[in-house]
Amino acid sequence: EIQTLKPNLIGPFAAAGMDRNPVAKNAGKFMTLAGFLDYAKASNISGILIGIEHAAYLATRGLDVVDAVSNALIKSGYDKETKQQVFIQSEDPPVLSAFKKFPKFNRVFEIEFDIRDVSKPSVVEIKEFANAVKLRRSSAAQVDGFYLTGFNAVVERLRDADIQVHVGVLKNEFMSLAFDYWADPMVEIATDTWSVLADGLVTEFPSTAAAYFRSPCSDIKRNMSYTIKPGEPGALVDMAAYGALPPAPPPAPVLEPADVHRQPLPLCPTEPMFRTFRCRLPPKETGKNAEYTANLAADG
Repeated sequence: EIQTLKPNLIGPFAAAGMDRNPVAKNAGKFMTLAGFLDYAKASNISGILIGIEHAAYLATRGLDVVDAVSNALIKSGYDKETKQQVFIQSEDPPVLSAFKKFPKFNRVFEIEFDIRDVSKPSVVEIKEFANAVKLRRSSAAQVDGFYLTGFNAVVERLRDADIQVHVGVLKNEFMSLAFDYWADPMVEIATDTWSVLADGLVTEFPSTAAAYFRSPCSDIKRNMSYTIKPGEPGALVDMAAYGALPPAPPPAPVLEPADVHRQPLPLCPTEPMFRTFRCRLPPKETGKNAEYTANLAADG
C-alpha cells in the first residue's frame, strides 16, 4: 500500500517559498528495504547507510526492526560483501550493539543534539558499541547569528580515540549557510573537510559533494590558480557593525556517560500486534534456571 502512494518532495525552507525542484517534486517511488538493497548492490556506489529510528518503540508494538534489517542484509549478501561498505546509524546504543555480530559493518552513533565536547568516560562508552559518530553541524562548527566564530573540540577528541566523525546534515539552500560560506555550499564542504577534519559528510545534495571532491580545486595542498578555500572563523564578524550579532546563546553541553543511554531494547509483548515480524521473546523458564531465548540488542 505504501508503494502506491505518490511522493511529495518538500524542503526545510518551504515556508519561506524555497521549494526543492518543484518540477520533479512527485517523481520517484517508495522502495522496500529489500528492493533498495538489490538496487544498491547493482550500482557502482561505494556503500550504503541504513538509519534505524524508534527501534525501542517499534519493539513494544511487535515490530523487531533490528531483526528485519539484519535478515534483509543477510539475504542480500551484505554480510559477506567486500566491495561496498555498510553503515548502520542509530541514536540507540542497543541497536548498534545488536550489529556487532557483523564485524564488517560500520556502526555510527548519531548524536542529535548540540554538544561542544565529549568527556573521556563518554568516549570509552561509545567505543563499546560504535566505531563512528554522526554530529550535527552546529556541534562541529560554532555559528553565532550566521557568523562562523570557531570550531569545537569534540571532533578532535573523538578522532584521537580512533572514532570516525561524520558531520551533517548539509544543505544547499543559502538560508542554511553561515555568511562566512559566501552562500556557497562547497565552501561549507571545504570547511568541514579541511578545518573540521570530518571523516564523512551527511548531505541532502550528494551530487554537490561529489562535484566538490572530483574537482582539483578542492585540494588546498595543490598549487592551483584557484582553490575552494574553507571559511575563516571570525573573518566577517570582526567587520560586522556593533550589535549585528544577537545575544550569545548558552554554551552547548559536554557529552557525559549519562547522555549515552545503554538500556537494552524492550522485549516484545507475548502477543504482538503484528505477526509479520518475529518478536524478541521474553525470558523462558527451563527447569530451575531461567534461560533467555530472546536475542537482546545488548552486549552478549
